[in-house]
Amino acid sequence: MWTKISEPNLNVMLAELLSESGIKALGEVTVKRFRKRYQPDVILEINGIRIIIEGKYPGQREKLIEDAEKRIENGLCDIVAMVEYVDIPVQGIDVDQKEIREALRKGKFNVAFMTPRDYIGLNKWIRELRSVKFHENIDFQDLVALLMDAYDLLISESFIDKVVEGLENKITDFSEKVKTNVSLGWLKAVLEIYEKEKEREEVE
Repeated sequence: MWTKISEPNLNVMLAELLSESGIKALGEVTVKRFRKRYQPDVILEINGIRIIIEGKYPGQREKLIEDAEKRIENGLCDIVAMVEYVDIPVQGIDVDQKEIREALRKGKFNVAFMTPRDYIGLNKWIRELRSVKFHENIDFQDLVALLMDAYDLLISESFIDKVVEGLENKITDFSEKVKTNVSLGWLKAVLEIYEKEKEREEVE
């Protein structure tokens, strides 16, 4: 059964398969493998943009998102591809790497992507920037297309502008609340006290 294949093995083979697919049209593509603990299994690099493949069996989506957040938080990559392996049609248990690659090409996946835009520190105030949408039960070609879309979005969109815009809106909302909730009499008294203290300091 395909679930006997280790997740790291699936992640590495998927990254290599992706590197040989349509994303080559974007430019130079390389795959870097890692073996040390706490490191990602693999980084797919497209024109210097680092993409980590975080793949797990179904039923671990919360852990998948948590791991993706850590990768972004630690600055290890520009995009995390979160992949749930739904169905990898291998024949039998004792399969070689070539058979795994071919099975991945014919497989089904649930996929979502995370970038710094999704995890930037201000997202706890600007919730519309913080969403994880999974595309369910897609095939390999759809996975390639979604990865290319995520890459294009990252290099073309100025997400900082959105953050600044959102922050400005929050500041405006806050100032409006202050204007409506603060007593003008209290504010006048505070300002008068401040002026008197300032005059006293100047005399001294």
